[in-house]
Order: sequence, then C-alpha cells, then structure tokens
Amino acid sequence: MVDNESVNVWNPDKQLSEQITLKNIVSHDIAMRLARTGVPEIPSEKPLSFNDRIALRLKGLNEMIPAQQSIITNTRAIIKTNDRADWRKKYKTDKEKEANLFEEEDNDYNELSAILMFLDDCEQRITKARISKTFADDFMWEKDDGNGEITFELSPHFYKMMKELEDSYEAIYCILIKHKIVSSGVSTDEEATDKEIEEEQHRRIVES
Repeated sequence: MVDNESVNVWNPDKQLSEQITLKNIVSHDIAMRLARTGVPEIPSEKPLSFNDRIALRLKGLNEMIPAQQSIITNTRAIIKTNDRADWRKKYKTDKEKEANLFEEEDNDYNELSAILMFLDDCEQRITKARISKTFADDFMWEKDDGNGEITFELSPHFYKMMKELEDSYEAIYCILIKHKIVSSGVSTDEEATDKEIEEEQHRRIVES
C-alpha cells in the first residue's frame, strides 16, 4: 500500500518554468553586475585596460534588456491567467466586461506589456545610437587624451538607461513576488558566492 502523503507529484511544466525563470534571473544579475562594474564573471575574461572595462559595462547594459524580456515572456502567461480570473470575478456580466475591457484594466499583465514596450524602445535607442553618425545619442564616447591615445567614456545616456532598467527590473520582480512566482523576504549576503546566489534564487522560486 502506498502512503499518498509521502508521494511527491512531479509537474514537468512547473519544473521547466522554474528552471527557465531561474536562468533568466541569474542572467539578468550577471548582466547588471557587468554593467555596474565592467568585470565579467569568468576570471580569464577580466578586462585588460580601462577602455576594456568601459566597453564591458556597455555590453552589460545591452544584455540586461533581453534578460528582462525573457523573464517577462516566460512568466506573463501565468500572470495573465491570474489577472483574467480576478477580472472575471470583478465584472460578472457581459455588459460589465464590455464596459471594462481587460486590455484597459490597471493590472499586472498590462503593466508587464508596457514594460515590454519600454524594453523594445531601449533596444531601438541603442541601435539608433550605434548606426547614427552623431555623438549626441551615443552611450559611449571616444575621446583623444591629447597624446594620441583614445579613451572611452560612458555618456549620460548610459547612466539614464541604467537607472531606467534598474527600475523596470524592480517592477518586474515585485510582480513576480505578488504572483508567487518567486518568494520574498530573503536577503543575500554580499559575500555569498555566485553558486550560493543561484541556489538561493532557485530555492525562492521552488518554494513560492
């Protein structure tokens, strides 16, 4: 006789979602750290010069965008399902639903859709800066130090977008907490290793 209480049901869809969400969160953490410090995860890829470090910070900024996009696209079906259920409970008749369209509601799914539009705009701004011939919209400037040496400098556009992406990630993560895709209330020691950070994030997702 099998003790039903001791049987753990394995849900492959849930397990897959947990792994993908974890991977995307870790990817974002790595990209954000690179954008802040210019120091990559792999020691052998340590920047050789100041210019290398500046270029890697810009690379990190670029990588934050698809990481956030991936987090949203992997989780928004769950959030849409939850929000639509709440919407149907709030507006029970067809007349009420027609007067209060789900697409126009102030809900988490629509906020994520708005963040996706913002992230698309970030991509377009970076692409435009890369192909334009002017320096006004660039995220990184090249300057002659007067001795024939070229030095890199991050422009105000870099720091502005960095702040915007930090804010958008915070908004995304708050929604994940609200919908129990990740758990809250766990602080990570600054001295923790990358493996410990990944294990902690995995625990937060699995236990939510």
